[in-house]
Amino acid sequence: MTRIFLPPEELTSEEIIITGDNARHLALVLKIHPGEPITVFDGQGCRYDCTVMKVHKNEVIVQLMNKTPYSAESPLLITLAQSLPKGDKMDLIIQKATELGVREVIPLVTERSQVRHTHKIERWRKIALSASRQSGRDKIPEIHEPLDYKEYLNSPTGKCGNGEFTGIIFSEKHKTRNLKQVLSGFRETKPITVLVGPEGGFSKGEVSAAVEKGFIEASMGPRILRTETAPIAAISIIQYELGDLG
Repeated sequence: MTRIFLPPEELTSEEIIITGDNARHLALVLKIHPGEPITVFDGQGCRYDCTVMKVHKNEVIVQLMNKTPYSAESPLLITLAQSLPKGDKMDLIIQKATELGVREVIPLVTERSQVRHTHKIERWRKIALSASRQSGRDKIPEIHEPLDYKEYLNSPTGKCGNGEFTGIIFSEKHKTRNLKQVLSGFRETKPITVLVGPEGGFSKGEVSAAVEKGFIEASMGPRILRTETAPIAAISIIQYELGDLG
């Protein structure tokens, strides 16, 4: 089934006109034809079942057949605060984190980050959009502009009413405190921040600073995972233990 996102203000009539990148994607990439079904999501919890009426590379017209409440969103509010990795690893991280139900991704510049500047934000937002469409989500994760690590810890983003974070930071020091054990203390928690370090890991000072802000240290087990593997594994475990996976 073909899926796209449109803002609610473009879904106010029974004849829906799709333009821009969405129209080009439908016409030139997916090569849809009149008579085919298409599903539109508004990002606010509604699903629109439509039938394609006309197709042009700059405009696709569909007929609304049915509108229903819909949500494939996780009951958890997971934020991934990810240190910027080298190369195109962040592409994979954002794609898989989106598929697994993350609500937002915050790229971080840490002490050991080998990448300290990026011009890929719009690319990552397009990846999140595509992954949301493919996985049937009705909301697109927010991809933030990169933040310095210290600035992030002192920002209000992700903090609870007491001024502390509700989250987990991965540290190789705590081999005996694995993620599954730590999650037993998050049973009644909806917002969870997952804090993942760069290729060289977090410094001791960075771990201590995060713990002071409310983060709990945890290990991913006896093997050292790559920076692009750790968040995918962690989010999968969190969704299995506390969310809607499995």
